[in-house]
Amino acid sequence: MWENMSLEEIKRCADDPFPSIRAWKKEKRKKVIGTTFADVPEEIIEAFGMLPVTLMGTHKPLKKAQALLPDNACSLARSNLELVLSYETDLFDGFVLPQVCDTTQHLSDIWRINVKNTYFESYLAPRQTDRESAKYWVRREIERLKDSLSDFSGIKMKEENLERAIEVDNENKRLLKEIYRFKSENPSSLTNREVFSMIKLSQQVDKTEFNESLKKIKEKLRSGTREGYTDVILAGITCDPLEIYDLLDEIKLNVVGDNLLIGSRYLQGEVDPGEDLFEKLMERHFKRGFFSPIHGNVFAEFEEIKRLYKENNAKAVIYVHIEFCESQEYDLPDLKKMVRDEGIPMHVIETEYQTTSLSHIRTRLQAFFESIKGI
Repeated sequence: MWENMSLEEIKRCADDPFPSIRAWKKEKRKKVIGTTFADVPEEIIEAFGMLPVTLMGTHKPLKKAQALLPDNACSLARSNLELVLSYETDLFDGFVLPQVCDTTQHLSDIWRINVKNTYFESYLAPRQTDRESAKYWVRREIERLKDSLSDFSGIKMKEENLERAIEVDNENKRLLKEIYRFKSENPSSLTNREVFSMIKLSQQVDKTEFNESLKKIKEKLRSGTREGYTDVILAGITCDPLEIYDLLDEIKLNVVGDNLLIGSRYLQGEVDPGEDLFEKLMERHFKRGFFSPIHGNVFAEFEEIKRLYKENNAKAVIYVHIEFCESQEYDLPDLKKMVRDEGIPMHVIETEYQTTSLSHIRTRLQAFFESIKGI
């Protein structure tokens, strides 16, 4: 299904993965579990023989979500709810929703009430991660998820299945990191759209199959030129719609680092080997980068962006702001001031999940990079 995909096929599938997921489900006769950002341990779901699919919204019209969430709620939350209420109503056998902000906490209750006849579980990751008790909490949540999925499936999870899931997921992230690194050093060899489509699709399809495609793509990579490209850092939570990457490619911007959930934050998710797999899954949670400093170090995102900018010798930072995202609304004003006080050029792209035209984004992006030429 996903083991022999070309780059063009990956781009098309990343735009709309659901027909292929539906075909996979019919062929394999396995269950599909939807999740949302961030930090649900996919390996636990995979160890039960189910497919975890990260929900990343829809660009189709909102018909039902508007009656359940206000217009000033995060557009990603509204879009995900619409996706399962209107467009993929019969695809998912259940959902595991993390609660990472006030919006997602309320969304979980709304989801549970309105998405009927499916398995549902909340995943409660702590938001204050600098406390010692946070480690205990994360481990217990992972174990609780395992018990919940066991009750739902009627089977006990085998340790060797979890070991295998971790091996496959680790391989997936290593392959993606190698391809990402090659592209950043050889920007004409791949497009930003192609690389981030691979990362996105890895969170929505069977990694055992998709790794075979990634291996073949990696083997075919050839060195390219850096001439004419401008190295940039991409920051935020997600970058959507994917056509934004096309704009970056059009202007010859080369993403050499990022802190996105559909990007390097996902790739940081390798699990270290060890006898206690639940302990290693817990440690992975804290090894990954932050999600938002709302409940932690308010300087964390600034320090991360500054490090990425300097280590990669980038020329600018592009920050993608999802309209009405609670954590970004909190972070962005201080972040903009700190970044600019540091002398780092930064451009903010405002977007939301029902964006129909990118012409205004293109114009502003082109003007910004014309103004910093020669830096």
